[in-house]
Amino acid sequence: MSDAVAGLDLRFPIGGLFVALGALLGGFGLLTAGNVERYARSGGVNVNLWWGLVMLVAGLAFLLAARLDSHAPATTNGATHGATNGATNGDTNGDTT
Repeated sequence: MSDAVAGLDLRFPIGGLFVALGALLGGFGLLTAGNVERYARSGGVNVNLWWGLVMLVAGLAFLLAARLDSHAPATTNGATHGATNGATNGDTNGDTT
């Protein structure tokens, strides 16, 4: 896997989208908080405000997780790049001849 592909973390754009949409939805909920008729179907609960906050928190969690993970050292899980013990091209007995 190339370094460009390995560096692609989808949590950054997904987190950004959640934050943007959550801010829009939450802002709409704040602006329409006094409209009793709009929220009559939901039992008087301002669902726009609450789901906007949920999306905002989820987006921030995505961004925080991506940010913290980007600072962690990369591990190879035991895999190495190149030859080990002189073995090359599938030669696993250690012979270098």
